[in-house]
Amino acid sequence: MGDLKTTIERMKKCQRIKEPEKVISCLIELFSQTNDGWVAFNIGLEYEKIDRLEEALDFYQKAEELMPLPDYRESAREAISRIKTRLIETGKAEYIEGATISLSEILKFDPTKTLLIIPCTSEKVWQIDPTAPDFVPARYAYRGKRFYNFRLWAEENQIEKKGFIWIILSAKYGFIEPWAPIGRYEVSLSDPRGFSISADTLKNQVKQKRWWRTGPESLVEKRIADFNSIILINCSASHKDRIKEAFPEALYHEAAG
Repeated sequence: MGDLKTTIERMKKCQRIKEPEKVISCLIELFSQTNDGWVAFNIGLEYEKIDRLEEALDFYQKAEELMPLPDYRESAREAISRIKTRLIETGKAEYIEGATISLSEILKFDPTKTLLIIPCTSEKVWQIDPTAPDFVPARYAYRGKRFYNFRLWAEENQIEKKGFIWIILSAKYGFIEPWAPIGRYEVSLSDPRGFSISADTLKNQVKQKRWWRTGPESLVEKRIADFNSIILINCSASHKDRIKEAFPEALYHEAAG
C-alpha cells in the first residue's frame, strides 16, 4: 500500500508540471520504474490532450493489461474505443480492429470495394400487419427498430445510387439482397433447435456470382466474396462469427446506428 501511495504522489507531482511534454516525460519515467497500470492510463490521458492519438492508444492498451480492478480496466477499454474511433474520424486510420464507426462514416469508404451486411430481425411485417402478402421484399419485411432505422438512413442518403451494396444475413435464407422476397419464419442463428442456415452454405453463397444493379441501366456481375472490406451493421456476436467464417480474408469494420 505504501508503494501505491508513493506512486500516486509522484504521479501528481508530474501532473503539476505546466509543459505537456515534460508531464509526459515525467510520467513515462515513473511508469518505467513501476509498470503501474494507473500511471499508464494517465500517460494515455496526457497524450490524448495533445492529440497524439497513436501514443495514447498504446498506453491505454498497456493500462488495460496492467490494471487489477475490473472497473479500472473498463475505463481503459472505454478510452481505447474512443481513441480508435477518433483515429478513423481524423483519417489517421481507415480500419482498426474493435472500433465502431457511425453510419455517416460509411460514405467515406470506396463503394466498389465495400459490402454492408446487416442481420435479419425477429420482428417482421406480419406481426404488424397480418394481412401483408405472404412474401415481401426483405428490406420491408424486417421491422426491428435498428434495421428499420438503417433502411431509412440508407434511403435518405441514397447509398445504392452512390454504388454501395448492402445485404442481409437471414438465419433462414443466408445472405440475401434487400429486394429478395421472404416469407414468415422464426429461426435464430443463436438457437440450434431452429436449424438455421449452416456455415458451409454461407461459405458457398459468398462464392456464387450475383447480378448487382449499380445504376438505372447498369448491371455488374460480382461475387460477394470479391468485396475485401466488410462493414457489419448492428451485428450480434453470433452474426459476426458466421460472417467472419464466410469471409475469412476480409477487413472488418463495425457500424452502429
